[in-house]
Amino acid sequence: MYRLLSRVRHHTNHLSQGLLLVLSIVIVSGCATTSTVTKPDANTPATQSDVITAVLEDDELLPAKDETSPYPSQFSRENLYKLLVAEMAGQRGELDLLVKKYTEVAESTRDLGVIKRAINAAQYAKQHEALTRLAQLWSKEDPDSVDAHQLAAFQLIKDKEYSLALTHMERVLELEGPTTFDRLALHAKNLEDDEKNKLLGLYYTILERHPDNGELLYGYAVLQELNGQYEDALDTTDKLLQQMDNNPAIVALRARLIKQVSGIEETLAYLKVQADAQPEEMQIGTLYGRTLIEAKDFTLAQDIYRQLLERFPDTPHLRLSYGLIALENKNYELAKEQLSQLVEDGQHLNEAHFYLGRIADQDEKIEEAISHYQQVNRGGHYFNALARSGYLLIQAGRPEEAAISFSNARQNLPAQASQLWELEINLMMELENHSRAHDLADIALEENPKDLELRYARAMIRERLGLIAEMEEDLRNIIDEHPDNSIALNALGYTLADRTNRLDEAYQLISKALQLDPENPAILDSMGWILYRLNKPEEALEYLRRAYSKFPDPEVAAHLGEVLWVLGRKEDALVIWKEAHESEPDHRVLTSTLERLDIDL
Repeated sequence: MYRLLSRVRHHTNHLSQGLLLVLSIVIVSGCATTSTVTKPDANTPATQSDVITAVLEDDELLPAKDETSPYPSQFSRENLYKLLVAEMAGQRGELDLLVKKYTEVAESTRDLGVIKRAINAAQYAKQHEALTRLAQLWSKEDPDSVDAHQLAAFQLIKDKEYSLALTHMERVLELEGPTTFDRLALHAKNLEDDEKNKLLGLYYTILERHPDNGELLYGYAVLQELNGQYEDALDTTDKLLQQMDNNPAIVALRARLIKQVSGIEETLAYLKVQADAQPEEMQIGTLYGRTLIEAKDFTLAQDIYRQLLERFPDTPHLRLSYGLIALENKNYELAKEQLSQLVEDGQHLNEAHFYLGRIADQDEKIEEAISHYQQVNRGGHYFNALARSGYLLIQAGRPEEAAISFSNARQNLPAQASQLWELEINLMMELENHSRAHDLADIALEENPKDLELRYARAMIRERLGLIAEMEEDLRNIIDEHPDNSIALNALGYTLADRTNRLDEAYQLISKALQLDPENPAILDSMGWILYRLNKPEEALEYLRRAYSKFPDPEVAAHLGEVLWVLGRKEDALVIWKEAHESEPDHRVLTSTLERLDIDL
């Protein structure tokens, strides 16, 4: 089904004899029509409509009627006109017109050649709706075509028309063609619960008619799993194993089900038996290794991956996993050996350089670490590598090189320029170079004035610099554009509560933020703080406790401790403060609170 485009050929050779003749006229229309069209002014070129009209008005250019044709009148002048329009539209790159006209003729004539030609056009133009209609038309006119039913099923699955899709899939099954019951079931993980349940019922209906079809049975087990019917799904896999013993996909499914029913230890026992019985199946061995990692048995996982790599030495992803598990086990030399081999082989370069950079970083080999980090040029580790190399360059007294690396990154990845600005700004904030962070934010916003994340970042920098009026300007800008932005509402409300006497205004802002996001711990903390500032410590305590239970951050601890202290519950306050101090002894807000209250922990 997924390779249909390559299997549906250019089908003009399937058209009727008369249509072939007319289409051949299109190719030579520039020559053929010169003798039949009244020439316009020499400076006015003939239009597409002129040429086609001339062709259709000249009876000598039209095919003679074939009285023996099973479709003697299907290619009327109107249909021929539409086909000529379609072909010329295709030559001009007017894909919408090409598909529209071919679809009209396909639905009018039901000629298989035209239908297939229309399908080619719809696939090329990526017109899903037309392709779905044409695929269903094809399957109706050619009911024994496996390709037709596969394409119809695929299109209907995209439209979540599962009942109709399964009808076509069952027809493929009857025609002994390759079905995709397994793929459809796996696709169902993204569906809503009621759709999953409906699909399960449809599979059951078809399974009653085809109880021995392994692919259908596997799909049914997957759907049982997705619907939370784990024990029933295990029973289904028992039937599957009778048909397809030792199939890695079934082993993987069964392992997931065992974990749900009996836990991870039972899963590991099952996978060990399977891995020992089928050492040639890399997929099963890899699954066993990954499950050991999930169970945090890194020592045995490392041994399993060593065995796998010995058995399959030319498999880069096994070498990467082996190296990373060695790194987790602090076997740095082994990890470095495996990762360096990947670099030498030119495999998984971004991951290998990133982790080699971490190893060098940990060993304080700064130049080596920077070199590795700078060779990470894409992937999930790119931003971390860029930020860390920038940090090390600045710490080494080379801030200009760090700035150049960020600038180059923005040039190479213009679509991610905003995120890269944020990354550099956050690095400056981490280094407490707030002035530089503010300058960067100004430049970034000049380039991206509508970027809310950058504007919010500058607002936070301005708060740290004590530029409260300027901070408010940025946050008001965000709120004006997006009145329901709970983050901006909360930030402004908290700042007004903490740094000004505009308490009523702060309360209104925080109340609205809390209404929009009632479980957000940052907003709960802000509400507690404004209530405390409004001399309502008992009410404040409830919000601060909820905030701290969700997010035991030192700033929340500072606020909660202060309210407890004021309420006379000093021992409780000290416990909270000590916990926070141990986790982050230099936290700005906590330190400021303790100094203001003259508390010596």
